[in-house]
Amino acid sequence: MVRRDAGASILGAAATFLVTACGGSSVRGGTPDSGTSDVSSSGSASSGFASDDGATRNLSDDAGRSAETGPEAGAGASDGALPQRAIASKVDLLFMIDNSASMGDKQILLAESVPELIGRLANPNCIDAAGNAIAHSQNGQCAQGQIEFTPVHDMHIGIVTSSLGGRGSDQCAAGALNPANMALPAHNDDRGELVNRSGPSEVGVADATPSNFLAWFPSVPDNQGKPLPPVAAVTSATTLVSDFASMIAGIHEHGCGFEAQNEAWYRFLVQPDPFDHVQLNGQTAALVGIDSVILKQRADFLRPDSLVAIIVVTDENEGVADPLAIGGQGWVLANSQFPGSPNNAAAEGTIECQRQDPNNLATTGPNDPNCTSCAFIKSDPNFATRCPKDGASGVSGYLDPMNDQINLRFFNQKQRFGISVGYPLARYLHGLTRPSVPDSAHEHDSTGKYIGDQDANANCLNPLFAATLPTSPTAELCALQRGPRSSELIYYAAIAGVPHQLLQVDPTNPDSPQKGTITDADWLKITGNDPEHYDVTGADFHMVESWLPRAAVNLPPGVVNVATCPPGSSDSCDPISGREWDTKGGDLQFACIFALPQPKDCTAPQYAGACDCSANGPSQTTPLCQKSSSGAYTQTQIYGKAYPSLREMVIAHKMRSQGIVSSLCPIHVTPANGDSPPDPLYAYRPAWQAIVDHFAGSLRGP
Repeated sequence: MVRRDAGASILGAAATFLVTACGGSSVRGGTPDSGTSDVSSSGSASSGFASDDGATRNLSDDAGRSAETGPEAGAGASDGALPQRAIASKVDLLFMIDNSASMGDKQILLAESVPELIGRLANPNCIDAAGNAIAHSQNGQCAQGQIEFTPVHDMHIGIVTSSLGGRGSDQCAAGALNPANMALPAHNDDRGELVNRSGPSEVGVADATPSNFLAWFPSVPDNQGKPLPPVAAVTSATTLVSDFASMIAGIHEHGCGFEAQNEAWYRFLVQPDPFDHVQLNGQTAALVGIDSVILKQRADFLRPDSLVAIIVVTDENEGVADPLAIGGQGWVLANSQFPGSPNNAAAEGTIECQRQDPNNLATTGPNDPNCTSCAFIKSDPNFATRCPKDGASGVSGYLDPMNDQINLRFFNQKQRFGISVGYPLARYLHGLTRPSVPDSAHEHDSTGKYIGDQDANANCLNPLFAATLPTSPTAELCALQRGPRSSELIYYAAIAGVPHQLLQVDPTNPDSPQKGTITDADWLKITGNDPEHYDVTGADFHMVESWLPRAAVNLPPGVVNVATCPPGSSDSCDPISGREWDTKGGDLQFACIFALPQPKDCTAPQYAGACDCSANGPSQTTPLCQKSSSGAYTQTQIYGKAYPSLREMVIAHKMRSQGIVSSLCPIHVTPANGDSPPDPLYAYRPAWQAIVDHFAGSLRGP
């Protein structure tokens, strides 16, 4: 979410709101194009996504299927026999790390626990006959039992961040400075490129140059005769851990508050023609040029025969605008002042958008065909009825500004504004599972609808499935040669906003491990039935995005429980989220909170613009902040938090056995017994264990 004290720049407003139902035209590489992206109205987004052989599967049918029945299953098989599972000896890990405000405490825990991930891949577990881990291997050997897979001796590790700039809006200016150190940029727009900045001064790690990723390539027999990586070959595991921890520390927490968690990795790994920049021609956005840096980095980082894993680390839901949405005006919902508005607030959604029928969620509320923006129906004779005055200061179909704070422009967009300017989740699911995807000229139709998730428009080979990759904008970007990678070798993991209690074997036991398998019943509590289309039936209330306290009267239909700790309750009333709080329309309720290992003094310069308990901040009177002896809240932050990360959860769910989730709110924030023996529940070790457990079947055996 955007926080104005986190480096966002307010530049001014456009003069007129020109949205039309059919949209306008824009230029992409000289090709006329027009478009809009509306999650709720994207037919293929809601009905299903195509498998590699072109068959369409309903998204709701994906849960629980094994990777062998995934998109490429059955290729070359007969008589119903399952094909042999794809195996890799190389690993390419792409971390997407949220660099928005208040991520600093999570980045510290990430850096401190990441040795467990690297250590397990380089020195796999020794397992007994039942598959239980009994020790770590040493140099590929086990004193007891059998090694679970051959040690990984060829691994690339890179980082992209959640900051992709304002994408045509006046927010998240590329030139904004870090309020905690004005000698450094805020990094509002990392462009989806690999980043290499280390520590407080953000000096690059030498081992990651020139392509901004690390290459684990020790001097072992397996690597003899292989070509050297395009960056320095790191041969010491200690150096690899140190380098990567330094790169995590350099991500910082002053980037764009409109987080583009999934679009960032999609842009780097999948988009055949990543644009160079967004240009406004009047009020219509156009995508200009090709990002040559991404092309070169992608070609260096991504091998055709590796296991690829995207690991998303974030504390909230995705909120990114498709610049070509609404006829090239998708940027307006990310703008501080809504063009053409008499009070600068956004146009409200028509009254149909609010009327959800619990017995017919599929065609009522935001899914009602009549749900639209009041800006579209000015001449409707029923305008006054369909667009009633909002609050004290709403006017002429535009919201009361208190109900349209910039921080929440991507919260329940279709329901609140009658339009959606984000990308459908099918875009990312296709990117992870399909060998063909659209270039940007084939992502929108002439009416402005996002159609990049339809088979007929997937005109390019997905770079994830290519044998070789272009390194120049003048090279062929679309008609690439198919490589050997199977979709079975692509994994998606989200360490994000979900209570660890919803993932634990025994949620009432603070020392309970995370489940090895997340069941369909578990997933229903985490995501509800179809949150992308406003059906959260079956969800736990902690995973419901809400700016109001989550009492029964404020919850959507079908949520299985309600908050029993309203504002004013004890700060520890709810063991998962503390309690509900008065967001004043500027923030959301928490999915979970966790005690910080060390309190943060929000008056300290290093936390400027990125501390939850700063004076007069929106969350300064929440359970995150320490109380004085008199009971008044102070500027000392003692808890971290995460919001419901629903889009990330849904993608992981739909990836089935190749999707992994873990909580950003750790089970243990300090290691038990001084970490001797190592505490498996400390920080993000449960995530690393789950990730490698899933990888194990795709890595070369002993």
